[in-house]
This record gives sequence, C-alpha cells and structure tokens, in this order.
Amino acid sequence: SLFGPISEAMAAASIAQVHQAIIPREGPVAIKVLRPRIEKKMAEEMAALRFLAQAIEFFSPQSRRLEPVQFVDTVSAATQRELDLRLEAGAAAEFREVAEKDGFLTVPEIDWSRSSKRVLTLDWIDGVPLTDSAGLERAGADKSALAIAITRGFLAAALDHGFFHADMHEGNLLYGKDAKLWIVDFGIMGRIGHKERRYLAEILYGFL
Repeated sequence: SLFGPISEAMAAASIAQVHQAIIPREGPVAIKVLRPRIEKKMAEEMAALRFLAQAIEFFSPQSRRLEPVQFVDTVSAATQRELDLRLEAGAAAEFREVAEKDGFLTVPEIDWSRSSKRVLTLDWIDGVPLTDSAGLERAGADKSALAIAITRGFLAAALDHGFFHADMHEGNLLYGKDAKLWIVDFGIMGRIGHKERRYLAEILYGFL
C-alpha cells in the first residue's frame, strides 16, 4: 500500500539490500531494507567473536595490549547503530545540508513518511557507480574532475563542518545522469571537533 510494485534486489550488502519502487505521481524511489532476522544473527555472531576475543586474552597475555575484547565491543556498538535505519536517515539528512553548502557532493532526499527502523526510503539516483570505469567513459564523465570533487567534498565536510562520510568507497559514489556526483549509504558517519579539525588541516597544509 505504501510502495506499489517493488523490484528484486538491485544491490545488496551484509545487513541490508536495496530495491526500487515506482510510486504513482512521485516517481522511482530506493528502498533499503534490513535482512530478515539480521538483528538476531548479528547478536549471535558478535557474541561468538567476543567469546573468541576473551579466549585469546586468557590464553595469550601478550595479546591484551591489543585489547581484542574492546575491539569487538567497538565493532559491535557500531554495528548496532547500523541496524537502526532511522539513525542513517538522520545522518543522510544532516549530510545533505552539509553537502549543499559546498556543492561537491549531492545527497538523495529522505522520504520520512516511508522510513522506519528497518526500512529507509530515499530518492532513486539514475547513474553509473564509480566502480564501473567503462560505464563512466560511455557517460562522458571527466574522471579527473570527479577525483577532485571527491577529495574536496570529503575535506570540506570533515574540516569545515566536522561531519563526514566515513565509508566513501567507489561503490557508494555515483555519477548521475545529471552529471552530478552522488553519494549514498550513510550507515557509517564521523564527527571531529574544532581542535582536531584544525590539527588535521595543519598536517594537510604541511604535507602539501
């Protein structure tokens, strides 16, 4: 009743997959849906990893300086946040505001009326993923310009605004039919304070 016909999965990752729906009078949307029973499976796997980390620390005192248990707990906490798509929706909306200020990256708009803890709905982007080098050439993309936009987009978000996309691999970047550079998947984001931003900027300036 909310979406009408829904396609087969168009993309898939470890905890979720993406489908396309055509909403009457609104057009296509992307629907990111958590996999069935993924919360239970992730809890079981993280518990197994924690047990293994505890065993490593018990049998190998030298390993404790690497803090395997704390490492697993950090990964588990990050994964738990990814299992609530409302947090991703909020991050996407905030990053959209940040990206609009500089114009290097473009972020799809969230459909809040069709989003929830396990479902995220946003604009469907027609374009070529940056993993498809031949497709980029057919689309007439300027790869040098794209590289500059990616670099400047990341640095502007991180250093000017302190809020950045922490998973900017080429699979999450699309060269749109509108010739814009689109970014998707906001499950892993990062924040840095003013002091750290200045410190990183000075390192980058010195390096350049």
